Amino acid sequence: MTPEPNADTHPLDQYRDPSDAAFVRDVAADVAAHFGGDLMRMRRANGYSNATWVGDGIAVRIAHTPVDMARETALVRALPREVGHPEILGEGTAEGHGWIVTKEVRGQNLHEVWPTLSPVEQQQAVRQLWARAHIVHDASSSLRTHVAAYGGFVPATLGDATTAAGRATDALGLSSAQQSRLDEVIEEYFRAAPLVEQSVNHGDLALMNALWDGEVISLLDFEFAVLGPVEIDLCRLVCEARVSEDGQQEDSNAGAVALEITARHMDPVHGRALLHGAAVLDQLRDLDIWLGHDDAPGRVEDWRPCRLLTDLLDTEGGYLGPLL
Repeated sequence: MTPEPNADTHPLDQYRDPSDAAFVRDVAADVAAHFGGDLMRMRRANGYSNATWVGDGIAVRIAHTPVDMARETALVRALPREVGHPEILGEGTAEGHGWIVTKEVRGQNLHEVWPTLSPVEQQQAVRQLWARAHIVHDASSSLRTHVAAYGGFVPATLGDATTAAGRATDALGLSSAQQSRLDEVIEEYFRAAPLVEQSVNHGDLALMNALWDGEVISLLDFEFAVLGPVEIDLCRLVCEARVSEDGQQEDSNAGAVALEITARHMDPVHGRALLHGAAVLDQLRDLDIWLGHDDAPGRVEDWRPCRLLTDLLDTEGGYLGPLL
């Protein structure tokens, strides 16, 4: 059972063991001090798998679990400069927890500033977010040695994906028709994935992983970069532009832009199967995260990943409907 958080617990740590969160914060403070920063003057930034503090001219990111960041560091250093990733100042590990320090970049987290943007600015942001990700795709030949063919929400094997689908079926009480559809979508993804061009995907192409300063100026956090169909990034782009915080589908100009980009870049033969499968795998991973919380709020069927997953299994295809 996870210990009860105290009044000083940061909202991003509400489902974490307080002692683990304190350890990560202590590591961040030591690392920041080594690079001339003071964590007390730095602000906590968005992010789930890592804890990030920004200020004093640096950004410090610490893995919540014992994960080495050497592979991510090597990838970032090989990225084309047009991607805009902040310069890495140092990286290392503390008791197995990887950390990376980069230069602080002027700008606001795109997720945080998104509600304040005009419809025109949101459309611009979606196009620019995709443009930076597409630079990575185009550089795949030189970057592919730094990434694996699985990671993030992309399981290593069909068997791993089917096991995750079984957990979802049990948690949500899916009907036999929904279960069959879930298995079918996953199988079609794994059947089609080897048949298309393999690109280096960001793997977590979310608004929170970009910086905005009147335009998208930087793409961040390549920890889930993965070699595979470009639909891995496309499905996230559409989800970010067409789905609200609470999992409700929204029709907007930004969403229309995401749909147009996806229709243009998805594979003409296998794109629908890949897009649908990647989106389902994305929600299965998020559902596993929610299931790991001892005190996740509300009913299981009301959780965001559950709502999105069941919508994707409907005949209309959820937020991907116009593309399927």
